[in-house]
Amino acid sequence: MARKDDQTTQVAFGVLETTEAARDRALRLLEADTALHTEWIAGLVTNRSAPDEILRRVFTLDPLPDSIRRWLRLSQLPRAAIGAAVTYANPDVRKDVARNQFLPADGLAVLTEDPDPEVRWFSVMMACEYNVQLPTELTVRLATSPEARIRMHAIELPGLPDETRLSLAEDPHPRVRAHAIDSWSWPRLRPEVRAAAEADSDPRVREAAERAAHIDMPLPTTLADFLVEPDERRRKNAAYHAPVDADLAVHLVAHEDSSLRRGAVWNPHVPTTLALTLATDPEPSIRFALSLRAMSEEQRSAIDYTVPEGRYGAPAWVQERFGDPDALREISASSHVLLRRAVTCAPALPPDVIERLAADEDYFVRLMLCENDHAPHELLIEMYADWKGLSWGMLADRRNFTRPGLARFADDSNHRLRLAALSDPQATPELVERLSHDTNDSVRCRAASDPRLPHARLVELLGSDRMPCTAASNPALPAPLMHQLLDIAGVKQCAGAE
Repeated sequence: MARKDDQTTQVAFGVLETTEAARDRALRLLEADTALHTEWIAGLVTNRSAPDEILRRVFTLDPLPDSIRRWLRLSQLPRAAIGAAVTYANPDVRKDVARNQFLPADGLAVLTEDPDPEVRWFSVMMACEYNVQLPTELTVRLATSPEARIRMHAIELPGLPDETRLSLAEDPHPRVRAHAIDSWSWPRLRPEVRAAAEADSDPRVREAAERAAHIDMPLPTTLADFLVEPDERRRKNAAYHAPVDADLAVHLVAHEDSSLRRGAVWNPHVPTTLALTLATDPEPSIRFALSLRAMSEEQRSAIDYTVPEGRYGAPAWVQERFGDPDALREISASSHVLLRRAVTCAPALPPDVIERLAADEDYFVRLMLCENDHAPHELLIEMYADWKGLSWGMLADRRNFTRPGLARFADDSNHRLRLAALSDPQATPELVERLSHDTNDSVRCRAASDPRLPHARLVELLGSDRMPCTAASNPALPAPLMHQLLDIAGVKQCAGAE
C-alpha cells in the first residue's frame, strides 16, 4: 500500500501537474495494490453520496470482501445495496443480509421465500424478533410452508390472520402444535381441538395445553389468606405488589423475614407512615428501599441509608410525575441523589430544572441529564471531554452539542475537544485539513470523512496507509472518481452501463 506521505494518488488522479508517463506509472502502482482496493471498496459502500451504480458494481464481486459482509449484517443499507444483496448468488451473503435488524420489510419479504432453507429460516426469525409487518398473503404462505420450523416461527408473525394461527394448533408436527397453543389461542380453539391437545401423544403439546389453561389465583391481600398461602413465591409477590389490607401491612412490616419487610417497603399499598417504622431497620437494603418512597424531605432525612454503587431505574412514583412541572421542581431539589438522577429521565423538563440539574454536585446527575438530551451546550462539552464511559462519543449527537464556536478547540491538548472542533458548522476547510494531520487517530479519521476536506487532501488520503477507507466514504468524493477507483480495482462495469 502507498506510504502516507506518498503522492501517488494525487499524481494518478490529476491533482498534481505531471507528465503522462508519471501518471501512468502511478496508476500501475495503484492497480497492483490489492490491499488498497479492498479499503476503497469498503469505503465506497458506506458513502452516503455513492450513486446506485457504484453499489451495483461492488456486488458484481465474487466473493465479496469480509468488510462488505460485516456491513451487510450490521448497517442500515441503501436501497440499491438491498436489491443487489437479496439476489446475490452466494446464499451466505443473503443470510448475512437476512440477519440485518435494519432491513426493511420488503427486503426481508423477498428473503423469507429464498431458495436456500437457512436464508428462509433466518428471515422468518428476524421478522418475528423485530416485529416486521409482512404482507398478509405472505404470512399465510409461511404459516403453511412445507417446513415445520418455518410454520412454527410464522405463528409469531405480526399480521398473521387469526384463523391461520389457530389452524396451526392442529399441525401435523408436534412442535408446531405446542407453539401454537397459548393463553391467546386456547379459549378460541374449538372444544374438540382443546380435548385433543390435552390428550396429545407428545408431552410438549400436553404441557402447552396445561399452561394455556392455567389461571393464576389472585395474590393474598388479607392477613388470613397470607398465613394459609403455601407458596413462598406468591407470599413474596404479595408483599411487594398486592393491595394488602391494614392487618397484613402491619404483619409484613414487623415480619422476621427481611425479604418480606423489604417487600412491604417497596409496596405502594403499605402506608408511608407504617413503612417509616423501618427507618432504623438493621438491614441496609431495607433502609435504602425506604428512602426511595414518595414522602416529605423531612421524613426522608430521618432514614439512615446509603446509596449503593450502580445504576437504578426511576421509581414508579417519580415516573408518574414526569408530566408535572411543579413535581419535577420539587424532586430535583431532593436530598436523595437517586431521585435527582431519576428526574433527568423525564421526557420534558422546565428550563429552571435543567439549570439546577446541570449544576448538581453529583457527577451522574449531570451525566444522566446529558444522556437524556436535556443538557445545555456547556455541560455537554464538559462531559464529552471528561466522561470515561464507552459511549462518550454519542454525546456529540445530542441536540445542543453542535454550535458555532467549537473550532476554538482545534488546538486543545484534549483530543476529544479537537474532535469536537469538527462539529462546528462554521469550521473552515483549512481547519479540517489541519486536523486531518492530527496526532490522534480518531481526530484524523473524523477529518478524513468531513465533506469540507479540500479535494487535494482527500485524494491524498485515498493512498495513505491509514485512511483510504475513510477517504473513500467521504460524501464529497466525486462520482467519476468513485468509478475510477473501482476501475483501478478491477471491478467490472454493470451490464448496460456506459
